[in-house]
Amino acid sequence: MKTWKASDIENAELIGELEIEIPGGHTSFTVMASHDRLVFGGACNAGFLESGFMKIEDGDTADSALRELQEELEIYYGDGAQYVSRIVCNERM
Repeated sequence: MKTWKASDIENAELIGELEIEIPGGHTSFTVMASHDRLVFGGACNAGFLESGFMKIEDGDTADSALRELQEELEIYYGDGAQYVSRIVCNERM
């Protein structure tokens, strides 16, 4: 698994909520876009808690990057962390 490091989201744009189907139900993440990545996580009374990120590759549109993030998260929860190639997650996942 790739090494996780908190992202700089000071100037990130809120994209919205991404809901995905997982075995036994569904889960959702708040997604924010910085200059080079999509950051996903959730909010609590302490602020935004980052669960992970996916780097935006050259040529990715916002829609294609968001679709790829959704696919990666579905694979992560359905098949396991060893089968994802673009997302980097912290221990909270």
